[in-house]
Amino acid sequence: MLSLEQYADLCVLMTDTDGDEMKEMAIAGDRGVAGPSWLEAKAYYTAKMMDTNDMGRTAMAFTPLYQHAAERLRADAAPCSLELYTRVHAEMSYRTDGGRVLAEHGYTRQSWLSCQIYWSPRVASNIDPKFDIAAAMKFRELMQHELDRIGTGRKQS
Repeated sequence: MLSLEQYADLCVLMTDTDGDEMKEMAIAGDRGVAGPSWLEAKAYYTAKMMDTNDMGRTAMAFTPLYQHAAERLRADAAPCSLELYTRVHAEMSYRTDGGRVLAEHGYTRQSWLSCQIYWSPRVASNIDPKFDIAAAMKFRELMQHELDRIGTGRKQS
């Protein structure tokens, strides 16, 4: 069985597979993990994270491992611009069809997660070591612009 860290590493590499198990198994195989082992780990960890008896422990352990793996893979390059992050973030906050918003901007839920993981700590919380005051100020400015745009569009409908 793959460790949770190995599983997180593979999940990061698979952000653009959109759940295609053939693509996932190919990526796993390139990393020395047999397809059936990947599928077993995927089923196990997915079930574990959804198990109410687990009380979120596995998901809470997974998140920082995934974030760390994403950062290693990205080498601190932003997976999307702050402007795009803000636009999608605003639309997802305002609209109820989040999956459609992501699709309109060319993202899956999994690929969007990379943008969230990168930008959220930089713009949202000054207690996070990655907090960037300039990015946070720009985010607030862009967010107001996006909310005005969305709100204006709504009023004209």
